[in-house]
Amino acid sequence: MSDVPMIPLFERLAGPREPLGDDLWAERDLQKSLLNDLERLLNARNGLTIEQFLQTAPTSLQYGMPDTLRLSPQSTADMALLELVVARALAFYEPRMSQVLVQAGADRGRPVSACVRITAAAVFGRHEERVQFDCVLNGGAAYLAAVA
Repeated sequence: MSDVPMIPLFERLAGPREPLGDDLWAERDLQKSLLNDLERLLNARNGLTIEQFLQTAPTSLQYGMPDTLRLSPQSTADMALLELVVARALAFYEPRMSQVLVQAGADRGRPVSACVRITAAAVFGRHEERVQFDCVLNGGAAYLAAVA
């Protein structure tokens, strides 16, 4: 692995910045950075169908998720498909995360919402931290929170 830290996509697009030392990226800062980027990723739609997204390699022009509104949180098969879609989006667009596990199911309090838990190893520089995020997908919007 390179000693050069990977700067998140949107921070790179924002322009040059001072190099970050590993000591500046405490676990809390890494989680916050990942949380912001995951929220952007899960709320961006790329115009592909679920099938196209799963069968092709999306490019940077197709950043984001396919439309998942047709998936029912009450369907085990649909939640398994949602898990695949989220895991594939993370594999393509979040290089700091590895060993990703995505679990999706119905939100007990809101039958039209899906709950997604993302667990992974997050790498920044030479540090690896275990991170976990809970996400509620409701009406096409994603709301995320880091799990301590």
